Amino acid sequence: MKNRKDQGDSNRLRLMNPSNSNGKVHFLVHQWAVIFMCIWISWPYLNYQLGILPFLVLFVCWFFLTDFKWVFHYLSIDIVMLIVWGITLIPFIFTGDFEYGSLSPKNALVSFLLFFTGMIINHYYMYYKKNPVVLGRVVFITLLFYFIASIQTYFGLKQFPFAARELATGMSSLPTAYYSLGIGGFGFVYSAVFINILLLYFIFNKQSKGQRSFKILCLLIFCMITAMLVLASYATALLFLFIGSMLVLFIRGKRSFILAIFLSSLFLLIVPKEIFGQVFIHAAYLFDGNGVIQSKLFDLAQGFVSGNYGDQTVGRGQLYLSSIHAFLHNPFFGIYGPFSNPFNTFVGGHSGWLDQLAYYGLFGSFPLFTVFFLNIRKHLQHFSKHPYYRILLIAQLLFILFGFINPVLYIYQLGFVMFVIAPAIPYLPYAFSKKEQGKD
Repeated sequence: MKNRKDQGDSNRLRLMNPSNSNGKVHFLVHQWAVIFMCIWISWPYLNYQLGILPFLVLFVCWFFLTDFKWVFHYLSIDIVMLIVWGITLIPFIFTGDFEYGSLSPKNALVSFLLFFTGMIINHYYMYYKKNPVVLGRVVFITLLFYFIASIQTYFGLKQFPFAARELATGMSSLPTAYYSLGIGGFGFVYSAVFINILLLYFIFNKQSKGQRSFKILCLLIFCMITAMLVLASYATALLFLFIGSMLVLFIRGKRSFILAIFLSSLFLLIVPKEIFGQVFIHAAYLFDGNGVIQSKLFDLAQGFVSGNYGDQTVGRGQLYLSSIHAFLHNPFFGIYGPFSNPFNTFVGGHSGWLDQLAYYGLFGSFPLFTVFFLNIRKHLQHFSKHPYYRILLIAQLLFILFGFINPVLYIYQLGFVMFVIAPAIPYLPYAFSKKEQGKD
């Protein structure tokens, strides 16, 4: 029996070896499956035209073409906890109590799957195969199609200024027209913010002569995405981009990061709040041609100047409080669990982490939060002595903050960016290497 098993393993390894013809075909099919998944995620026009099924088929094909030894011997603890989290959802599914806000159970499950596929792809190529070439190509293709999609969205918003916001609310009367123009919605816009923050690694860091072309490429993509974000009229997205850029520009290491937190806290305590209000007012005047962003900035300024927040800020705060209230009354299994309080089941639906706690309690949330913690720690340890460490840390902290103020788990583009692109950005220069590296 052992000899048969050894013979089967050797046959599979021979098939996976790129040095023979069958191995080359296998490897190319495997790699192109990943590339097409990157294109599907990054390009709103394509994923609207094709739908979700092609992506799922590609992922299943990709998975079954992998060397299965990694599944049984090289799984990282974050992926193990991801499986545990999936198991915690089974009781809710079997009892018919599985829901996620306004999403149908089917759409919620598909969204979760799309959100976390990137974690599996990244672990396979970065920690098992250790193949920087594939990682570099994944980054390059993703950036290329974010650039193309940003151009389409930019010119689409020139024609329909409120299209991106209407797609985010789901109240659009012309969604087909918007998508056919390639206009990206909520998920595309916010994931593009994090793409921009990550690109600052090449823009601000000193690059060797051979890598200056990547600096120019990243700067071009950064400018195009920023122009698109302004037209998209997402005030929160612009604030996150501004904060992320400032942090990357001024924080140079762990000590400066701790010092920045201390000084920022001191600054917030000492400086009169009216000054912050004036800052938001002056910022609002910069967007004279964009009434949506201007009104939101005035709304924030009102809270600092008069102490009475505008309707938008107050409404958002009430949604957060509703989710906290629902969790506190249903702490163990959430509002969908067996012991839910029928009088405290209203969830705000506007905070990824708070809503998750309210929906599924500690039982269905603690494993999920552990997944994020372990995944973030894994990548930070990998880059602990690399210049990219600080930018990755900033992006991950902003991702955590984003999860408190906006929905997260069904924004599959954001999951792909944070799990695949964020840890792989430094490998971009390997994209055009002719020599395959690593175990593949």
